[in-house]
Amino acid sequence: MTGVPPVEIALNLNARTAADAVRWASIAQEHGASRIGVWDSPAVVPDCWTTLGVVSQHVTATPLGVTVTNPVTRHPVVTASAAATLAEVAPGGAFLGIGTGDSGVRNLGGRASTLAGLGEYVRCVRDLLARGHARWRGAEVRLDRVPDTPVPVYVSAHGTRSLELAAETGDGVIVGLGLSEDVVAGVTATVARVCDRVGRDPADLGLWWNTGSITVDTDPDRAVAAGGWLVASLAHHFTLSGTATKMIPPEHRAGIERLGAEYDLSRHGRQPVELRERYLAAAVEFGVWDYLADRFLVLGTREQVRRRLELLRARGVHRLEVGTGVAGIDGVVPVLDLVRSAGG
Repeated sequence: MTGVPPVEIALNLNARTAADAVRWASIAQEHGASRIGVWDSPAVVPDCWTTLGVVSQHVTATPLGVTVTNPVTRHPVVTASAAATLAEVAPGGAFLGIGTGDSGVRNLGGRASTLAGLGEYVRCVRDLLARGHARWRGAEVRLDRVPDTPVPVYVSAHGTRSLELAAETGDGVIVGLGLSEDVVAGVTATVARVCDRVGRDPADLGLWWNTGSITVDTDPDRAVAAGGWLVASLAHHFTLSGTATKMIPPEHRAGIERLGAEYDLSRHGRQPVELRERYLAAAVEFGVWDYLADRFLVLGTREQVRRRLELLRARGVHRLEVGTGVAGIDGVVPVLDLVRSAGG
């Protein structure tokens, strides 16, 4: 497709040990990942910044970062200092993702940030990284080590209000709203409208579209069994702050809310087989499987996934964020190889 940007794959690691994170990140770099992130979810995975420090000594050409941290569990100076330190030691560069907080907050007994709080936090961290000083809750805060290399800040958005905030305050957006034609058009229009209002060029705002995972298998039914359960995790994200701002047709809202309530957040990133099967069955039972599969999933045989990626590129979706929650790094390698063999 002449003139259409190549597909890029960003990888989110949910490795259980720092050693696994190093190994997985090294494999991801070898197979062409465009960037590599780790979760900030202390109850579930190793500490994000310690892990990234270790990984940075082995991954030398690929940007590294957190996808995502939150305003609740870390002071903005702490986050900015950690990001500046990573930029100093990571040869491929650093980035920072920030969201309101899900498993990283709720599994610690806390509550997600408000959107107002998220906006204040993002502005503060960006100012600290750019200028070394900022306002935080009425007080002046400082960072004496402004990184020589810019650290782009991406804001995670799972609704239209957070999308508007992300387009206004971030260097980029991690779009968690889906990939269907209507959603892509809605996201693109919203970003353009906000950028026009605040005097930004939408082309300067990096959009990474979260898919949860991309699942490739010689048997399409096996691909569905392996990756289809992710619709429950995505439904959970939708229900956290209500479904009204999630671009969901009214006839599907109740089913998505029921499915999201089924998701076991305490096992985020390590759902056992019996729960995965239950989620998939529940999506069918609640009448939202077809809708959510079309909106979010990229799975099937190699040829089916290739065609789906071509369709997404035609819609303007060419930067995709995937995780290792379905089949570990072994499940991501075929996707990276597919993209690389197709020349993007």
